[in-house]
Amino acid sequence: MSATIDDRSRLSDHLPPFALRELFILGGGLLVLLTARLGRYPLWGDELYMVPAGRRLSWSYADQGPLVPLQAYVSDLLAPGSAVVLRLPVVVLTVATVVLAAVIARELGGGRAAQVVAALGYTCTPFAVQQSAALSTFAYDAALTTLVCWLVIRWVRTRRDALLIVAALVSAVDFQVKWLILGVWALLGLGVLVWGPRQVLRRPALWIGPAIVAVSTVPALVWQARHDWPQLAMGAAIEGEQSTMVDGRFASAVRELVLTTGPGGILLLIGIWAVFRAPDLRWVRFLLPLGLLPLAAVLVAGLRPYYLGDGFALFFATAAVHLVGDGLRGRIGKALGAYCAAAMVVVVAVVCVLPLPQSWLHGPAIRNGDMAIRAQFFGLRGWPQLVDTVAHAVDAVPEAERARVVIVRQNYWQASALAVLGSADLPPVYSASRGYGYFGSPPDSAAPVLYVGGVDLERELPARFATVAPVGRLDDPSGFQGVNYGIRVWLCSGPIRPWSQIWPELMTLRIDHGA
Repeated sequence: MSATIDDRSRLSDHLPPFALRELFILGGGLLVLLTARLGRYPLWGDELYMVPAGRRLSWSYADQGPLVPLQAYVSDLLAPGSAVVLRLPVVVLTVATVVLAAVIARELGGGRAAQVVAALGYTCTPFAVQQSAALSTFAYDAALTTLVCWLVIRWVRTRRDALLIVAALVSAVDFQVKWLILGVWALLGLGVLVWGPRQVLRRPALWIGPAIVAVSTVPALVWQARHDWPQLAMGAAIEGEQSTMVDGRFASAVRELVLTTGPGGILLLIGIWAVFRAPDLRWVRFLLPLGLLPLAAVLVAGLRPYYLGDGFALFFATAAVHLVGDGLRGRIGKALGAYCAAAMVVVVAVVCVLPLPQSWLHGPAIRNGDMAIRAQFFGLRGWPQLVDTVAHAVDAVPEAERARVVIVRQNYWQASALAVLGSADLPPVYSASRGYGYFGSPPDSAAPVLYVGGVDLERELPARFATVAPVGRLDDPSGFQGVNYGIRVWLCSGPIRPWSQIWPELMTLRIDHGA
């Protein structure tokens, strides 16, 4: 097998025509459609968090690299509070990933039809629809990883070593988003060792590339070492959050996988299978671990399904080349064409209709799974109510103490909402949750403290403060737990221990909605 892959004599130097007109229409239409809906969804908790993270620029954070917070910071400087400006880059990245799916299909020998099917296959996944709706690390990671995969595939076909250097430079940028790119290269290396082409191991460019990536990791690794490697602990934190889903970890993983891929999940599996079995794709069999191992990690280890999203464009391309080739012929071609047309209609309808009216909601969303689904269909609403509740609690603090009061939030979503949406005269905001905890603790001189969180804090706060008095609550009948439902505000005085001592004990990488 490896000999076949190492021998590129069967690979044509001439690529099929590029579907420029079709992709221009698709990409342009997507850009307009996705941009038009950017302001309709309220900001998500993670989006809000990016802004205060960007205001505290660092070489690394507990949960990500510096690139996305930097973009959030710049967007907030250009247009404070604008969801459209904050999210516009992810729309561009999503459209770029759609085009890259077609480019990979062409690189694999697919004609215009295969290129369009690959692009449509990625476009019609819930993953693509969701990643273009909100600022996230995964929109960046999916685009950059797909670009790296195309560069590697093109190197295998052309043996132009400059492509490996460019792939390393792109990887160095991607590392500033998430560390997942190191896993991508590890899986590619595993594939090369098993299936070839092993000639790459003898190329000087291959070893220049890791040096470039290694240099780019130094500042982040120094930061992580100084803070006890929180990013390495994020996997366990995410797995723990997945295990709290109401239907169990495995069932939740399957459900979320279906919600992430949609009907296109079948194409995804076909694409993985085609890399393993199709003779025309044998020369890229080294890509197989990129499909199989992340899928196993989602189902077995409890990782979130969007970790698989980095390979979506790649395997939609291999599926399109295997099923379509040069044209939509035969029953499979007609069925695939009908699927793409129907799926595109659904995508347009979903983008135009969502979010659904709030009047349709009855009852609060309390469990993690319910919150995630409702937020996708109705939007994560309630931040202004939360900010107003805290502002009223601040007004209730005696005027003599108001200058020294600080606000401590139970989770980083809440803290970020106050930091971004609250008025400039609000007291300083702190939270020990996830990355926000690394922004620093309240000063030991801070007193009193407005503690904001769920009802579960009522049992914990008396052990931390001499006096604890409730001063506010928020329970929207159709709200989100930890956003505008189940919120309590306490005025706490007389900390039993200094903040500098208790803060490391309070810090957690998990997000607690206070249910």
